[in-house]
Amino acid sequence: MNDIEADVIVVGAGNAAFCAAFAAAEKGARVLMLERAREGEDGGNSRFTAGAMRFAHEGVDDLLEIMPDLTEKELETTDFGTYTEDQYFDDMFRLTQFRTDADLCEKLVRNSLETMKWLRAKGMRFVPSYGRQAFKVDGHFKFWGGLCLEVWGGGPGIVDQQTAIANKDGIRIEYETRALSLVFDGHTVSGVRVKRGGEIFELTAPAVVLAAGGFEANPEWRTRYLGSGWELAKVRGTWCNTGDGIKMALDIGAASYGNWSGCHAVGWDRNAPEFGDLAVGDNFQKHSYPLGIMVNATGRRFVDEGADFRNYTWRNRAERLLSLSCE
Repeated sequence: MNDIEADVIVVGAGNAAFCAAFAAAEKGARVLMLERAREGEDGGNSRFTAGAMRFAHEGVDDLLEIMPDLTEKELETTDFGTYTEDQYFDDMFRLTQFRTDADLCEKLVRNSLETMKWLRAKGMRFVPSYGRQAFKVDGHFKFWGGLCLEVWGGGPGIVDQQTAIANKDGIRIEYETRALSLVFDGHTVSGVRVKRGGEIFELTAPAVVLAAGGFEANPEWRTRYLGSGWELAKVRGTWCNTGDGIKMALDIGAASYGNWSGCHAVGWDRNAPEFGDLAVGDNFQKHSYPLGIMVNATGRRFVDEGADFRNYTWRNRAERLLSLSCE
């Protein structure tokens, strides 16, 4: 494997990693993706999501470009509404208390519709979120929370569809291959040092994309950055997100950025396994908490329950944990 020739190495194989790989391949690059997990457990936290996609749109005409297979009955019985760029910006500012990065937020919102069209053109299939986000009013489905569609097949569907696209486009994916560090001479990154089985070796490429997820599966880092007690948290998603990509960047002098002392967390069944179970998916989650407060055994409130109902609770900032999961 160490003789593979690539123009771009992408570390990770979740949604972000695949999007980076697709973009590079479109420019003619030979792309190699490195996935720490075995096949079937791949995809990082993307595989554990419900697959709902938040993007700006002006109504059904925009949505038909993304879901061209909508039936006449679906169109007649569904009010898809709109989710404008202004609404998207308002949600970002409200839920982050204006702490969102202005430049990144601008790119996210302004490019969201075109990105969805691009994914559709690549071969991704999307369907209305009837099961999770819809309610009926006078015989018509309406959607709430700014989410009217999801990837066909949910989180597993994201990974499976994108894997098929990668295979079709000649993008090589190496499973059970863990990236350890960047090959760096003090000025230029020229590849990645990896471990596969009992072998450690270097893969060279003029460009490396780090898309290996966060550090929620690393109890030492959780305790360091989120606080005492977080080493006991149950992880909603993959066991592979231990901060490897972040560490690789920091080790060569990258500057840290963002909020390291907070995270998105949800109420989680205390009897759930330590990491996500693909057979159960999101069903360990407890969504009743926005209607009250959560206290621990001593009566102490230990979490910000969220700014709004279910779709907007990604603002949560936990100070303590007992039965929380780290996503």
